[in-house]
Amino acid sequence: MQVALHLLTLATVLLVTLAVGVCAHELLHLLGLSFTDADYTVTVLPDAGESSLQSAVASGLVRVEITRVPDSTPDWMLRVAALLPVLLALPLALVLVGALPDPLAAGDHVATVALVALTGCGLPSPADWSVVWYGSDLAEAYLFNF
Repeated sequence: MQVALHLLTLATVLLVTLAVGVCAHELLHLLGLSFTDADYTVTVLPDAGESSLQSAVASGLVRVEITRVPDSTPDWMLRVAALLPVLLALPLALVLVGALPDPLAAGDHVATVALVALTGCGLPSPADWSVVWYGSDLAEAYLFNF
């Protein structure tokens, strides 16, 4: 019974960390975009034409869409906004350099699962990489989202 409860706890921590991490990922894009004159929209539980759970899995919990990028906006600002979610990997980096205690070495499974899930949420999506490589050139062709 204790093993089942432990596994349930780990699964719950994983799902909650992923949900919070995905939202934090998208909101970190907004941090960078707030320094630009770009227009953007934020959609919570974007509709993918399916049920809410399927939409959350397929489209994410939060979507940031850039609707207008003025010509005066430097490309580097858009690229930084696209890469800001990498900051979610900062706790893992601090563990690796020894600034934070290592939960794996301490045998703390809950903290290990949360650390790995949060780090995974910081990975750039393919849409993020397209903004990094093409910057505002994407805006000239079509509207894009992170």
